[in-house]
Parts: sequence; C-alpha cells; structure tokens
Amino acid sequence: MTAVKVEASQCTGCSYCTIACPAEAISLKIETSTYPIIDNNRCTQCGECLYICPNNVFSAPSIESPPLPLEKRYDVIVIGAGIGGLMTAAGLAKAGKNVLVLEQMSFVGGKFTHLTHKGYAITTAAWTCPGPNSRIGKLTRKLGADIQWRVAKDASEFGKHKVYMKDGRRFDSLDEAQETIVGGKKGMAVVYDWISDMYNPGVAYPDDMTARQYIRRFFPNNPQYEKYVETIITYCLASQTVDTFSAMETKRAIVDSIEAMATWGTAVGGTAAIVAGLEKVLQQYGGHIATRTRVDKINVQNGKASGVTLKDGRIIEADTVVHNAGLNRLMRLVGEENLPSNYTARLRSAIPANVAALILGTRLPLLGEGYSLLHLMGWERTVNCYAPTFFDPKLAPEGRHALDVFWVMEEPVDKRRELEIVLAELREVFPDFDDVVELQVPMFYTGLWTAEMAHRIHQSGAQRIDPHLPIENLYMVGYDCIGYGMAGDIIPHGVERALYLILGDPAYAPQDEKASTRLNRWVKSKAFKLMALQKRL
Repeated sequence: MTAVKVEASQCTGCSYCTIACPAEAISLKIETSTYPIIDNNRCTQCGECLYICPNNVFSAPSIESPPLPLEKRYDVIVIGAGIGGLMTAAGLAKAGKNVLVLEQMSFVGGKFTHLTHKGYAITTAAWTCPGPNSRIGKLTRKLGADIQWRVAKDASEFGKHKVYMKDGRRFDSLDEAQETIVGGKKGMAVVYDWISDMYNPGVAYPDDMTARQYIRRFFPNNPQYEKYVETIITYCLASQTVDTFSAMETKRAIVDSIEAMATWGTAVGGTAAIVAGLEKVLQQYGGHIATRTRVDKINVQNGKASGVTLKDGRIIEADTVVHNAGLNRLMRLVGEENLPSNYTARLRSAIPANVAALILGTRLPLLGEGYSLLHLMGWERTVNCYAPTFFDPKLAPEGRHALDVFWVMEEPVDKRRELEIVLAELREVFPDFDDVVELQVPMFYTGLWTAEMAHRIHQSGAQRIDPHLPIENLYMVGYDCIGYGMAGDIIPHGVERALYLILGDPAYAPQDEKASTRLNRWVKSKAFKLMALQKRL
C-alpha cells in the first residue's frame, strides 16, 4: 500500500483534512506553523484528503479520482465553486448559458459552507450570513434560490450581543455598552450624528482616510470608543484594525449591518444551505459542476481567454472564463506574461489578513440562553464569538451547542502561541470552560487560503479588482473584487457587476448607485439627525 505524500510546508492549518478524514487518520500538529500528520495504521487510502485540502498538501497518484467526462466546449467556464463562483454560474445558467463550474476540492461552497464532524457543523471560514436582507440574501433571492431563513421575530428571539471588557465590565447588549462608553444620552446624540453621516450619500472621504481618523471626527478624545468600534465592526466584520480599515469602508459596513439587523438571522442549515440553494438553481438551468477537477492553465489567445487546460491535459474551450480562486492563483493560471506588469504589481501588493478560529462543541450554551454573539474587548487578542446553534440547533448533535470563536493573529504569526492566548482568555471569561467543552477544532487561515483577502486601505471598496480583467472574456469574482460592506457580504457587488458586464441585463445593474437607493439613504440620514436632536433635548 502506497503512503500518501504530505508537503508539510504548503499547510496553512485550515484543519479540513482532520475533520473530513473518514478514518480519523489525520491530526494537525500546531507549532509556530502547522502541518498534518497521517497515521498510516488508520489510513484506508480512500483519497479524500487529496481533494479536501485547498492547498494540495496531499498527493498519491495511484488513488486519485478518475477524470470526470466533460464536453469539449461550454459558453462559460467558472473556476472555483465558492459562493462567488456559484452565484455567477447560477445567474449565467439562468440566462441560458451553458455553464461548467470546475472545483478542485471534493465539495462546493469553498469558504462559505461547512463540513460535518462528529455531528457538528464546522464552518470552512464564513461563520454566518446576516439574514434575508443582506446582500447575499437579496442576490440569492433574485437568482431564485430556495432558502429558508430563521430571523428574529421579537426582542426575546433576537440573539443579543454581549460585550465583555478586560476591566471587568459586562454588558448584555451593544446598546448598553455603547451608551456607557460614549457617556450617556449626549454621547449617543453624537453617535446618531455619525450614523447620519454614514447614511448620507453626498458625503465621501479620501481613499487613504482610516476608520480611526473617521471616528475621531466625531469622538476626538475617546480612545475607548475607538476600541469599541474596532472590536464590533472592523475586527468582527472584516478582520482588520481601525488603522487598516478605510473610512469609506466603515461607512458602508455599518450601514449594511444596520440594514440587515432588522431581519438578523441565518439560513436554516447554515451557510451550507445557501450553497445548496445556489447549486440547485445552477443544475435546474442545465449548469454543470465538476468537483475533484483541477485547472492547470487559463488559455489565452491573442489577448482573449479561450478556455482552460486541466491538470489531466484536457483542453476545454469556452467563450468566457470566470475566475473565483484568488489573486495568486489568477497570476499562476493566466501566466504573468499575459498580464500588464503594473497589474501584476498591484496584485502582488495586496495585504492578506491572517485570521484564526476555534470551533467549540459544548454541552451547554456558553453564551447563555438568548445570546448569539459575544465580543471580548481589551484583552491581548480581540475575540468575537458566534453561536450558530442559537438560530439552528440542528447544526450540532441533539442537546449540544456550537460556538465559533474567531480573531485576527498578530505578526509574526506563531500559531501555537495564538491558540494558547485565546484559550487563556476563554477560560478567564468562562470558568466552566473545560467542563462544558467537549470538542475543539482550531483552524488557521493564512497564505493562499482565506487570508488572500484584499480588505485594507488601497484595497477596499471600488479600489478592489474590477471583475473585468485586462484580458478580454476573462472575469474575476470573489472577496478580492469591488464591493463594500461586511465580510463575505461584499461578494455580491462584484458578482452582479460581472453578470451585468457579461449579460448586459439591467437586473444586475449597480443597486447602490440608483437614484431610489440614494434617496432612501438620504431620508434615513435625516432621520438619524432627528434622533440626535431628540437625544439632546
């Protein structure tokens, strides 16, 4: 029996292999870096690890999956079955295009789904979609995806946010925490002034203005409020600090979160249910998905994308190619010689965010009944905790609960040290941590996988990559493409622009620039101004 070869240096620590191995033969060694270890006494040579790893750490040619039969030509080839690729493919198939989606891993959804391990839904990166009125919710509805949502019906079901501060203060809601930090009603009047500014479509700020500078325009002498905004907004929604997040990104992220919070919730079945809904639309309109199929090259002829060459040597032709596999893979698949030098320099300058998560399976709800989020403010690491089982108990075994703990790692990244720091914080916050927790799955997102996110100053909003690339008939979608907002909810911006460019369908024209949208935002801006005035009376 041939042993599976492991390229340990390629491991980023996402833990997919450890939770997906049916024989539980793989463990993750966590030191300064991470690497998988295979117990050959348990390994059954099933080959699942070859296609569960996004970085191709594992190899064993003798047990690779046989090539799937494919047509020689399609109207559109989409590389990568993440949520951006699936939304784009569904829209194109619905418009009558013959679409092929190529995915190197054994599952679809990429960073926006979950893998089931010991009865628990383990996120692949995205911890939630904030409800049917989020940008993802609106676009999936436009595409016709059948997704059931569980949303807050009243205050008792809202899934309130707790804020715990290192100095010992404990707040049972964001409102309570914020009002205390800004100094009561008069401080809240300034908060409403600030939100009014965010809603005002006529107010714009320089691209290099940071979130911290933006906060200080309204709160010039309140560093604790700067930390509050960093904890609740820039860390939680974007894995960035107030110094690496732009003012304009802050405006849009907070407005988006306020708009979505009216129907705060999640899809029944978690993010995997959203992916399943998109996959169903794609297949309903005749689209095709080929998993375990790796692309070796995007073919370019006379400045135009003409299809792809697969790892097995097959050439598949297409009129249009859509890339949904990140910046570095774009350069590798296209070939830098086919891209303008200033463009490749721009891609190389993108600064990644190094993020970690710790997925917990628990016997009791650590956050307590009625709470879905906890923000730890002022500790050595700013930690946010989300309880997916608050909205959908079936994401854990019966009688059990799940908690997703996530944070931004500090440079230089020492993964073992990062985990130790956060575990110490959790034990301080939850004295019964070791008695209640029965499952711990650490996950690290660095390098090419998930960390490859252009979400910083000079890499945000309209400064992100335009979906239409410098090569004719070649487009890109995903987190690195144009779009404002919170976390993965920025992806629909770029997807709709790509669909609009390819199809010319006005249904996908930019929504945020419509006169009706701008008028609605202006009216709400005035409403918050009125609320500020009332607080001052």
